[in-house]
Formats: sequence, C-alpha cells, structure tokens
Amino acid sequence: MKDITREKYVRLMTEIENLEDFIAELEVLNRPDDSEITRLKQELASKRNELARLSDGCGKPHPTT
Repeated sequence: MKDITREKYVRLMTEIENLEDFIAELEVLNRPDDSEITRLKQELASKRNELARLSDGCGKPHPTT
C-alpha cells in the first residue's frame, strides 16, 4: 500500500511541477491567449488540492482559495 501511495505523490508532484514550469513559460512569452493560462492555473490548483487531500490522509477536500 505504501508503494501505491508514494507513486500517487510522486505522480502528482511531477504533474504540478510540470504545470508550474509550463505556466511560467507562457507568462514569460506574454501570450495573448489568457484563457489557456487561466485553464492551466485552474488545473494546477486542482492538482495541488488533490495532493493536499492525500497528504492529510483523511480524504477530506481542502477549501479552495
């Protein structure tokens, strides 16, 4: 069970890091399509919330800010 949980943490952390890097690159390029950046930021927030929920171990979702 610990291996499965660790795999989930690693997968989520990797996805979060990749999204953060991609968003930073888009913002540096000053892309005119802000809707894509907004969508990616929402996806990033969702993944961060999932990681926080898993790390709590209680399964209750965190309030979004």
